Amino acid sequence: MEITPKLSVTEDKIRLLTVKTDMFKTACLTLNILVPMGEYAAEYTVLSSFLAHSSKKYDSLIKLNSRLEELYGALLSGNISKLGENYRIQLSITCIDDSLTFDGESVIGASLELLLSLLTKPSADENGFSAQQLPTEIRLTAEDIESEINDKRSYALTRMIETMCADEIYGLTKKEILENVKKVTPQSLLAAWKFMLKNGIIQLNAIGNVSESDCKKKLHEAFSGIGERTPYEPETVFVEEAEDLTELTEELAMNQSKLVLGFRGGMTDENDDFYSRRIMTDVFGGGPYSRLFMNVREKLSLCYYCSARLIRGKGITVIQSGIEKENKQKVLDEIDRQLDVMKNGEFSDEDFEASKKAICDAYRSFNDTPDSLDLYYGTQLTGDIVTPDEAIENFLAVTRDDVKKAARALTLDTVYMLAGTDKEDGADE
Repeated sequence: MEITPKLSVTEDKIRLLTVKTDMFKTACLTLNILVPMGEYAAEYTVLSSFLAHSSKKYDSLIKLNSRLEELYGALLSGNISKLGENYRIQLSITCIDDSLTFDGESVIGASLELLLSLLTKPSADENGFSAQQLPTEIRLTAEDIESEINDKRSYALTRMIETMCADEIYGLTKKEILENVKKVTPQSLLAAWKFMLKNGIIQLNAIGNVSESDCKKKLHEAFSGIGERTPYEPETVFVEEAEDLTELTEELAMNQSKLVLGFRGGMTDENDDFYSRRIMTDVFGGGPYSRLFMNVREKLSLCYYCSARLIRGKGITVIQSGIEKENKQKVLDEIDRQLDVMKNGEFSDEDFEASKKAICDAYRSFNDTPDSLDLYYGTQLTGDIVTPDEAIENFLAVTRDDVKKAARALTLDTVYMLAGTDKEDGADE
């Protein structure tokens, strides 16, 4: 059954995406706020946590959790991620459908009011955010950034991107963010919050048995004191082709080494032949049918894992591999050989169709829950909305020649190696 979204823009210049359906027993309400990376990078990183932990009315986590319990155990979360050279801050509540309440009360409406109050009425005054709460939020944010090194695979990917995009906003390093997080003040946090409300791109995703008119009413009430909003125009630098090859090796006490390759993908924006490039990436290094899995890992046993992914918002294709460090050149040579297979169209019809089927099945599954639909639409914060069914049609239209063209657009930019020193220091993955 197709679930159709409706997109509108409110008088406060907020995008409202509603997916009204009675198929689910829960509803998902998410505020997505898009802001530029740069001046307030550290503040936004702290804000994503701060806003999810308190508000002016519920000025402690204990009070906020108590309110969530009153809402039949509604679940609240906040996070921050990159969309191109912009940050996406998300505040999300998942609650039960109103039909399941004991007395017919509107849990969805009350949950939306709470969600909006977290954003528009935070634990702050005209002098800044709560000076009592801020040190805790800074500590939690810093610990989260510092803990990434415990996940060696994620850490190696981050270091490759920082190296590859060192001259671009996208390459802002975790080290730089961490240093600035520790300098965040109640006043600088307030300035970032004000910019976010006045100039950020804001989209509310309301998925479940929701009312569009009620959402618009509550949005207008929440933003009535903000003043006129002027959302900014998001921009991202897309480097179509690598100019030089950068190689960097760093050492860390661990057994398994991590090899990460960064390719410029020839994209001029996030929609430039996306569907062809997505299938190419999958045939090359996606599922168990992929060239990298079947050859580098299975046939030649040169690695523990080897996969490719497309970072759509930046036009970058990444290959990640866990290897023995003495096999580095063999792995590089075989990856290059398999890329030639893709460029020459020597992959099988079976692999091509298996990739299409796997991707289309994944897109069909987005309709299974409110949370998965929210995950899907959470990246579509500008322009028109593409439904999962429309995306499937686009994937099915991709040809073998389209995949060859996408492969030929790849140029290797960066080779990053996190080399193990054979002295285990904990988790290797």
